[in-house]
Amino acid sequence: MKRAILVLSPIIALFLGVFVGSYPTNPLHLDKLARAVIWEIRLPRTLMAISAGIALSLSGMSLQAVFRNPLVDTYILGVASGVAFGAALAVSFFPSLMTPLALTFGLLAVSLAYSLARVNGRVSTVSLILGGIIITALFSALLSLLELLLPSESLSGLVVWLMGSLASSTWRTVVYSLSGVLAIALLLYLLRWRLNAMSLGDEAEILGLNVSFWRGLFVFLSALLASLVISFTGIIGWVGLIVPHTARMLVGPEHSKLIPATISVGITVMVLADVIVRLLPGDVPVGIITTLVGVPFFAYLLRKTGGGWS
Repeated sequence: MKRAILVLSPIIALFLGVFVGSYPTNPLHLDKLARAVIWEIRLPRTLMAISAGIALSLSGMSLQAVFRNPLVDTYILGVASGVAFGAALAVSFFPSLMTPLALTFGLLAVSLAYSLARVNGRVSTVSLILGGIIITALFSALLSLLELLLPSESLSGLVVWLMGSLASSTWRTVVYSLSGVLAIALLLYLLRWRLNAMSLGDEAEILGLNVSFWRGLFVFLSALLASLVISFTGIIGWVGLIVPHTARMLVGPEHSKLIPATISVGITVMVLADVIVRLLPGDVPVGIITTLVGVPFFAYLLRKTGGGWS
């Protein structure tokens, strides 16, 4: 039953993503305008939702395995603030470099947080989160400083972007984002047994793994996944927290099953969230929907686990 749900739910979500929106379309009879709406707007937007669902969910899953804690996520480690600062820097001075700068500063933020957290060659969950808080505060302050320099018309566009939206998705951005995300997702699947070992904590050294190396690699891949998406879509929070935990409840912690399940749930959540915002007046940023769902779920996780591995 669970396997059928995991297979069918993203297919149903994809169907809704293509055919549901403010402009009515009949799958059995598509006129010229409907075909144009689907090809030029809905399909790129849905594919970007798929890319975001896969990337944000797998990044959270990887970090939760490596640090053995269901409350760890790339956003807690400073990715969002780094990407936001990079985007603001581009809006202010280098408009043509929005994505490269956002991606670069997202990776830089996590690298700085990881470096701060590394003590005597080891990185604990608590120290990494504290490092993430420090780096988040730093880039948030820099972002506020840049916002003071922006003219009002540019500032309003940046604020909407920071809320997270799929409305500006194009075939070009979809190709860049989805190709990178799928490549990293495949790499994570090929490394699934190492994720299984890393979820044992420092005991993985007994299996002959260089724990420091693999922890650093998985942190980097997680940050790259998140940055690849939010550099195009803006900040879409909470997906990396709620999706991996949901998938783990469905199939367990073994990553040969958990990775496909996380991808399935991630696609379903993101595409359905985008369908919801299309039906709301004013095209509400999808990041608002994921936050409204994610906050109570995070509170539930905190009460259930006490901040530890369940």
